[in-house]
Amino acid sequence: MNEIEEQIIAEYKQNAVGKEILESIGSKRGLLWEKIAEFKDQLEAAGCLTHEMGTPQSKEMQEILPLKHHFEGGMYTRELFIPQGIIVVSGIHKQQHPTFLLKGKLSYLNDEGEVTTITAPHTIFTQAGTQRVLFHHEDCIVCCVFKTEKTSVEEAELDVYANKYTELPIEVIDNKKKLCLEI
Repeated sequence: MNEIEEQIIAEYKQNAVGKEILESIGSKRGLLWEKIAEFKDQLEAAGCLTHEMGTPQSKEMQEILPLKHHFEGGMYTRELFIPQGIIVVSGIHKQQHPTFLLKGKLSYLNDEGEVTTITAPHTIFTQAGTQRVLFHHEDCIVCCVFKTEKTSVEEAELDVYANKYTELPIEVIDNKKKLCLEI
């Protein structure tokens, strides 16, 4: 087997592992918040790093997943570097906003419970109530842009993310439930 064939096989295996992990969370349309919370609990129990929105990022987390914050004109931009092979569980988004994959390739569990694989450059329009679980096939740079008048990282995080779906406005929860019934 030559070097190119070995590289193709290695990439295929990594893609398959990422997809298998994400599909194990829930591959059927429906509310995934509780299934994602269970998955996150399993990651924490295994010793994985976690971040509670509205609290400072730990030094260890900042070393592995460096996060840059920018505030300008009522906008909060988060730029995150994620190394290859890392799984990220996002906070629950309180507002719709654009997410930009600037570099790399990743797979994520979408709102319909299906795994979607994207390669940079790519734009995702995230809806309120969305929570993402992402597997990074390559080193990635992801950037999210939010509307907020908050000027500290902790306050901005609490303005744009929820740690639990019960923190969302009732209309967002009801809208997600309605979408799940429209199969």
